[in-house]
Amino acid sequence: MPVITAKKPGTCTAEGCGGRILRGEQCWYEAAVGMRHIEAACRGAGSGRRPNLRAGRCRCGAHVPPREGSLTLRGEKSFRGRRRKVWAVSCARCM
Repeated sequence: MPVITAKKPGTCTAEGCGGRILRGEQCWYEAAVGMRHIEAACRGAGSGRRPNLRAGRCRCGAHVPPREGSLTLRGEKSFRGRRRKVWAVSCARCM
């Protein structure tokens, strides 16, 4: 994972952490995993779930409001030379 300077505040996605990452703080970042603290404990921790910041629909058909459930990276799509990531939303029951 590359080290970046956070442009926005966020939450550490490491399993068991969930602490705040402040704007301007150095952190590890990967699209599929999210931001993590730079400390070895968070870097080596198991994969937590990436938070869901938008409303969506789970694979079971349930409506998932913002800030509930989690996201999983499904892959990438290419359209007219532009690449975009495709995410799947999971509700609390399906996680």
